[in-house]
Amino acid sequence: AIATALDMPIDLPVAGDFGGAFGAARLGMMAATGAGAALATAPQIDRVIEPDRRLTSAFAEAHARYRACYTALKGLH
Repeated sequence: AIATALDMPIDLPVAGDFGGAFGAARLGMMAATGAGAALATAPQIDRVIEPDRRLTSAFAEAHARYRACYTALKGLH
């Protein structure tokens, strides 16, 4: 559902050592030690979840309705 809602493929890595915190730690190590960009390798991808093209327009329409409601209501607090 996430791939469909975002209308983009989602890569699922083989191992769990990935994500924003892990990437930040790698960047910190590169800055602290002078390690090269080879340290920042992309994870091996196990599989890719593609958007369900039968549902992307429904998700887009629902998101447009949400944005319209949000815009109309945000000043009412």
